[in-house]
Amino acid sequence: MTHANPGPVVQRILLGAQLSAAREARGMSTTDATKALGWYAGKLSKIEAGDVPTNDKDLAKAVRVFEIPPEQAGPLQRLAAEARRKLPPSRVPEWAAKYVHLVAAATELKLWNGDTFPGTVQTADYARATLAHAVTVSAADVDRMAEERVRRVDRLKAPNAPRLWLVVGEEALHREIGGPETLRGQLERVRELVELPNVNVQVIPFDGGAHSSHGVSFSIVNLIEGRQGIVYVGGLTGSDYLGREHVRVYNLAFDNLRAAALSQQRTMDMINRRITEL
Repeated sequence: MTHANPGPVVQRILLGAQLSAAREARGMSTTDATKALGWYAGKLSKIEAGDVPTNDKDLAKAVRVFEIPPEQAGPLQRLAAEARRKLPPSRVPEWAAKYVHLVAAATELKLWNGDTFPGTVQTADYARATLAHAVTVSAADVDRMAEERVRRVDRLKAPNAPRLWLVVGEEALHREIGGPETLRGQLERVRELVELPNVNVQVIPFDGGAHSSHGVSFSIVNLIEGRQGIVYVGGLTGSDYLGREHVRVYNLAFDNLRAAALSQQRTMDMINRRITEL
């Protein structure tokens, strides 16, 4: 990961992923493992997804049932202890907070949005204009949430920045969120980001025909090099965090999106023309 201290949310996710791998190595289904652990239905799934902290008693039971060797159990105990720390109040809806922490600890991000630029690359004005129309965001929270999105942009410029792959539909270049000046500023921000060695941006043009992800936007967040990432799919009132087979499918969809999109050079030519028009 990019941070020595990734935060308790991400540490819960990492702990859950390691417990899931240990369970699968034993050839146990979630149902079988739940019975062996004596837990209520759904508890193991929540722990493996990183949605809830794991206390020492439950972890010790999982270590025994999954036959995790002592040299692996020690680091898991320390990870569990760190994951039980309290977080400061979030500046995003509770159901979206997990995504913010994932992005903060990512080594690689793959983002697809069909009609707008995602929060990870938004300017303050573009973010405010977007959030002002969100039915789940109060007017009092708009400025604070916009500032949080700007900090995500700043992280792309840091020495330990993640690799960003962004694909958007051409509509994002034309939908005047906040008006022409705000859109122009957003396009100029994207143009600046493309100059960074860790950022790649591509556009799927209107005349590109069908592609693999109509009607859905998603993010793939990779936390550890060489390990499977997590897929985030957000909605108006909730979100899904998908792993395992879902990640393979979404990675395939993202690869197809990149293949259908214009090259980065042609994308920048299109963005430059749009900036001139505005």
